[in-house]
Amino acid sequence: MPSGGLMRISCLQYTAEPDLAISESRLYPLLDEAIQGAAQVILLPECALFLSSTQAQSRSHALSIDSPEIKRLTNYAVTHGVTLIVGSLIMRVDGVIKNRTLVINHLGEIVANYDKIHLFDVDLGSRESYRESALFEAGTAPTMITLREWQVGLSICFDVRFPSLYRHYALSGAELIVVPAAFTKTTGQAHWSTLLRARAIENGCFIAAAAQCGVTQQGRETYGHSVVFDPWGDCVGILGNEPGVLTVDIDRTLVARTRASIPVISQHQDF
Repeated sequence: MPSGGLMRISCLQYTAEPDLAISESRLYPLLDEAIQGAAQVILLPECALFLSSTQAQSRSHALSIDSPEIKRLTNYAVTHGVTLIVGSLIMRVDGVIKNRTLVINHLGEIVANYDKIHLFDVDLGSRESYRESALFEAGTAPTMITLREWQVGLSICFDVRFPSLYRHYALSGAELIVVPAAFTKTTGQAHWSTLLRARAIENGCFIAAAAQCGVTQQGRETYGHSVVFDPWGDCVGILGNEPGVLTVDIDRTLVARTRASIPVISQHQDF
């Protein structure tokens, strides 16, 4: 079991469906696998319990904070003494729909949340078009938390294309930034690894990304390739495009050493 400046983190990768029960049936065995690997922190992907191609379906299945699905997650965290970063859930909050990360500590307390700031409104061609802004209300503020003495920044999927958010976290002391995602296969093949590695290198911090993979019952295809990059940009571990668990040990002292040798934070300037 890691100690001191080490953290053992697991990134979960699977295919969520437009069906809460099916999604849970795929999630919980992977959670158990991460626990068997002695994970201290477990990162779930974006839309961890419901991924639909239909916005009306997503809206009708939005979860409230007291939903049984969230209660099961909090109970799991308590039972196993683990911190869950629930990559995102489609949630109804004060009458609007949010794409929201929940951080649940080992006591089952929801200690932080983050609402996706940058919404995926794109036209990719070949009949792929997405309008998240028609479903979600965008978040307005970054969220950074302390987990096991680590400073951790929260982000979701499309956020990774906006380096100013990640630089904000780095300037605020972030040593790890998480990127739960449901990247499309099209954009994933083109940009996923490059963007994540760049965010790690330019900020001298760890990047951990847990992704959806496979094809849903409705034919929505996601890229997978959950990955962890260290502050130097080296790949600590990566999955392919099949369901699985990526468990790695990361060392926060590497952040300080990297930033001392390449002073990207101390020399930062706004123009």
